[in-house]
Amino acid sequence: MPDVMNDALSDAAIEKFLVREARLVDEHRYDEWLSLWSDDGVYWIPCRADDTDPLCQVSIIYDNRAKLGDRIARLKSGTVLAQDPPPQMRRVVSNIEIERKAGDEFGVESNFILVAARSGRQSIWCGRSAYTLRTTDGALKIARKKVLLVNSDQEMPVLQFLI
Repeated sequence: MPDVMNDALSDAAIEKFLVREARLVDEHRYDEWLSLWSDDGVYWIPCRADDTDPLCQVSIIYDNRAKLGDRIARLKSGTVLAQDPPPQMRRVVSNIEIERKAGDEFGVESNFILVAARSGRQSIWCGRSAYTLRTTDGALKIARKKVLLVNSDQEMPVLQFLI
């Protein structure tokens, strides 16, 4: 018989983790956000929802953890004019679906709506995030995050922030 109590606690912990991840990025707390990633983590925003291989297809963003660290250092440097002042951002995370994989991994998908406001302009981004989360030393870590933007196949401004 499945352990419903442990499943519910795991689901609640994963949902809390996703909400915390969103809040850290929205509040530009990038070092804390980066600490949520595993050392072998991959962050991918493909150009099309049906893209399957970032090594063979063009990507909006395809970063490993080291490149994420470089991206964050640049955002924090104050030299990114498109981030001066930093945008005010808030996102809503919903429709969370959790799949237990083998071992210590979880497949998690969720929808999001992100509002970014800066210099009197407001942008709305919407999409679905697909994660592979892994427990490492009792803590959840992001091993992979693939962001499927609703408008990824259309012309879009340069992403100077993290989705």
